[in-house]
Amino acid sequence: MNGFFLKFNLSHRIVYSQFVRSVFIVFLLPCLVFCKKEENTNEDLLTFLTLNLYIRSCVGQNTFPSNGSVGSLIRYQIQPSITSTSISSDNNPHQVYLPQSGVTKKNILSVFYPGTGSTPCEVGAILQQGATRGYHVIGLSYPNSEAVNTICNQGAARNDASCFENLRNEVVTGAQVSSYVSVDTNNSIEGRLLSLLLYLAKTYPGDGWDTYLTGGTINWPNVYVGGHSQGSGHAAFHGKIRNVGRVSIYSGVSDYSLQFGSIPSWFANTQVAPAGSYYGLIHENDTVANFSGNANQVTDVWLNQFNMTGTLTNTSVGSPFGNSKRLVTTACNGMSASVLHSCPMTNGFQSIWNYISYP
Repeated sequence: MNGFFLKFNLSHRIVYSQFVRSVFIVFLLPCLVFCKKEENTNEDLLTFLTLNLYIRSCVGQNTFPSNGSVGSLIRYQIQPSITSTSISSDNNPHQVYLPQSGVTKKNILSVFYPGTGSTPCEVGAILQQGATRGYHVIGLSYPNSEAVNTICNQGAARNDASCFENLRNEVVTGAQVSSYVSVDTNNSIEGRLLSLLLYLAKTYPGDGWDTYLTGGTINWPNVYVGGHSQGSGHAAFHGKIRNVGRVSIYSGVSDYSLQFGSIPSWFANTQVAPAGSYYGLIHENDTVANFSGNANQVTDVWLNQFNMTGTLTNTSVGSPFGNSKRLVTTACNGMSASVLHSCPMTNGFQSIWNYISYP
């Protein structure tokens, strides 16, 4: 009976984890329009259209990347293979933004990791917000085609208690420690970021990218990392192994072993990033991130393993959000699981992004 429940639970959770991208929403439009109360329809339809338009726009941008202006911002769209001959896969362009002209520069690099199957273009709104605040911003393209919970809850991996940590370690650093992914140093998050920074510093010497390099390596204390969904887990892991300045977590971290009925041990690893540097936002009804079925799975990890202090605070209270590092939102309520999971990445959260990612 336990084996049946495990298989049943896993199959349903994996469906959610693999299809969190907004394109999944296309099939939900009739219900959004006709199944909801009239007073909620316009708001929900706007959210749907925002997500769907991002997907449609990004198809073209990922196929034909270009550099130029986006309103008052300067953006570079750079395929990873251009920055290193060792990169040939996962080649959707990095999205790179300069600090907005006329705004005091922070001299801090904000790097954002999109979620499973998503590209940096699809999180363009939060990237652009960082640039308007004076940050150098990079939306990083990296190997993210499969959800971590999917990989580590199937086959031999489900009996491997170290699956989650080793997988994230290999994706982030390129260390050859996981039997379930194959990511070398050049194709890892750190390898791709270093290649991109070296390329930017050489190609655009007046832009200030060399600020984030020291002796051909990344100057981590001047770097903020953040991510959505799978990317939030990589950001959180990064804060465990590097002295990054800040860690921003959106709709995660969801790692959970159905076989062992527990969160992975890496959550409790010693944090190298400064104390108090982790901040998070999640939808209160996010069943994708709360993979175990416990509605408090993620936010409990924030408090107990990541030492994210403060009471769980709804964003509706407004800045400074009770100075809490654990925020929840009720925006998008009543919509599908995938929309609730993606909700913190949509327009309308700018002041909250400022608090979590861009102080």
